[in-house]
Amino acid sequence: MNKILVGLIVGAVLGIIDGATAWFTPEVRSQILGIIIGSTMKGIIGGIAAGWYARRVQSVPKGIIFGFVVGLLLAFAVAAMPDPSGHHYWWQIMVPGSILGGVIGWATQRYGRPVSARGAAATAMVLVFALTGVSVYAHDHDHAKPTSNAAFEKLKGLAGTWNANIAKPDGDPTTVEYRVTAGGSVVMETMFVGKPEEMINMYTVDGDSLIATHFCSGQNQPILKLNADKSSGDRLVFDFVSVTGKNTASYINGVQIKFGADGKAEEEWRSSEEASPVRLFLNTRR
Repeated sequence: MNKILVGLIVGAVLGIIDGATAWFTPEVRSQILGIIIGSTMKGIIGGIAAGWYARRVQSVPKGIIFGFVVGLLLAFAVAAMPDPSGHHYWWQIMVPGSILGGVIGWATQRYGRPVSARGAAATAMVLVFALTGVSVYAHDHDHAKPTSNAAFEKLKGLAGTWNANIAKPDGDPTTVEYRVTAGGSVVMETMFVGKPEEMINMYTVDGDSLIATHFCSGQNQPILKLNADKSSGDRLVFDFVSVTGKNTASYINGVQIKFGADGKAEEEWRSSEEASPVRLFLNTRR
């Protein structure tokens, strides 16, 4: 087995492992398929580059450094692309990406034959093109702009009473209730059911728009609108439109609702004054 093929295989395997670790970051768990595909492609590209370098320079230290730099650059390119909410994950992507690049650089120096890799290069191109096609499909599938009606149907699917947790999946327990009412034209969400801070959200379709009105315990009513450009099939992003009420000094000015593949959901409520959002994890339905 030649060095380019070694790099390709090692890069693909490590890329899959690296992408799979996204499961431990709840904020991106719903996007894990696309992350794994992208990470695998990144590993393959880094592996091909490291294998090419290993055929020309026989030095383990130099190979590790080369792989580290290539991995860092590829990880930087990925981290520079924000998620639909505009957030970047610089260190979460760049640190493991550069380390894995160094491992690939070591593997290509340590293993494989320094011979012509014309066949391996052809195989690599086929795999890269195939994975590119899969990645494009996954990207289009995960990030297709939802219509207001499709997004509204996603919210209807949350109907029921949820055992929820605040701030983190195992945080302080609370109850969240979703109810479809008004002849199916409104989804009413009650947050913190039975608590002094209980609040209500009303989701309605208005033409081509999905509107969320938040009736806050802070005695104001911000209105938010679905941003289709930022949203995807598994993530609804609402942007601030206006606010009314008795106290408008501080109010909710952004909402995200993420739908997990496991049937769970996560909500992220941002305030005009608070730096950190309030997160609700809808874990089990009663």
